[in-house]
Amino acid sequence: MHFKSSSKVAVLDLTHGGAVIARKLKNIVSEIAAVDVYKTLGARELDALENYGIRTSREPLNASDFDIIIAPVHLDSNYPMLKDALLNNIPVLSHHEAVGQILSGYNLKNKTLVEITGTKAKTSTAILLAGILSGGKKVVSHTSRGTEDWSAGKVIKKGLSITPASVLSALDAVEESGIEYDVFISEISLGGTGCADIGVITTIANDYKIASGTRLASDAKRQMILNAKPKSTLVINNDALRFFGSCRRDVDIISFTDSVNASCNVYYEDEKTIAYYLGKKHGRIALPLAQGYDITAYKTAFACATAAALTMNTGADAIGRALCEFSGAEGRMKKTTLEGRTLIDNSNSGMDIRVAEKALDFSKAQGDRIVMVFGEEAKEVCEGLDPSGVELFIQKHLDELAALVLVGERMKPLVNSGKNIHYAQSLAAGIELAKKLTHEKDIILSCVKCFR
Repeated sequence: MHFKSSSKVAVLDLTHGGAVIARKLKNIVSEIAAVDVYKTLGARELDALENYGIRTSREPLNASDFDIIIAPVHLDSNYPMLKDALLNNIPVLSHHEAVGQILSGYNLKNKTLVEITGTKAKTSTAILLAGILSGGKKVVSHTSRGTEDWSAGKVIKKGLSITPASVLSALDAVEESGIEYDVFISEISLGGTGCADIGVITTIANDYKIASGTRLASDAKRQMILNAKPKSTLVINNDALRFFGSCRRDVDIISFTDSVNASCNVYYEDEKTIAYYLGKKHGRIALPLAQGYDITAYKTAFACATAAALTMNTGADAIGRALCEFSGAEGRMKKTTLEGRTLIDNSNSGMDIRVAEKALDFSKAQGDRIVMVFGEEAKEVCEGLDPSGVELFIQKHLDELAALVLVGERMKPLVNSGKNIHYAQSLAAGIELAKKLTHEKDIILSCVKCFR
């Protein structure tokens, strides 16, 4: 389905990029309405949309008044406008699909678009791949840490999320900056737009429910396969291939895994080697001796970025050099120093209980006294951090810590669940408190779910 100049369109959910989509469609379709499903936009923001010629509402509208409804994949299917659309056979496009159609109007000739989705390792994979490719190409990346120009080594724009619509905002920022690029790498939550030349699914492990518990996140991520454009390439973790079953015949499929599996095109052989078999290309790439980060936390990203780079005809030597130069990513098991303490930084948007336990194991292996900063800066970040899971973590691991600093309003009730538990309102405040609770050579372990 394509938007027509005569189409009447309603965009649902302005919190997660709907406002951007509505603005882009204003000059494409005849009538556009924007519904603030979660009622999070202020009066000024809604007025700005109205002044732009976009009808706004905080309440559901009559779906029958529109030709097309645009809704995010995570919206509850029982939302009145979606139920109404289903009863009246009104087409519903996802935000991903709408963005894909809008992208068709961008000048992307001679550009390679890479889209990366998955449960974990999206940002790490994007950063690794950008580092590898920037050795011979002009690369721009858009991830949860910002939109970056790798040729100049600078951030073009910060503050964007990884919703599908943010791809449009990031590309607009690149164009406004006058930056030339060969490759645009974007991290996207819950699927792809269908415009990628290389579509990547890092993993679907540790799946979770979306849309008020009515769908699995993996169902949404499958869009990367279903909507892929013909003759494009898909780089997919073997766990997703097994789960999704048969794939399309009109795209190239490259498989990878973070464990030994000779049936995959690329696999993490051990902590020293990645093996690859792509047609006539086969061999091994030596991995670096990790300095300042936990290499086991990057297994998926190493294998995935290598697979993607190989499909783009990057030489194994160039990949190996880039991997050896990699020093870890901020907020992803990176080990640094902070006023004489060791800071193990694992605070990022994908942080969860399982990852926090891995980070604690890594910290304990350093052999020093540990103060942990744990929690969430915003419960909306990637489904938040389950307080009941945090409570179980405390029961299981508190004795292994010199002190625990909990972050986030929802964690406040847990402060009295044991000795040496403190509270801070933010990650920054938690780190400051941890510094006061530690001495030189102690470890501060930072595991806060947040945007970085």
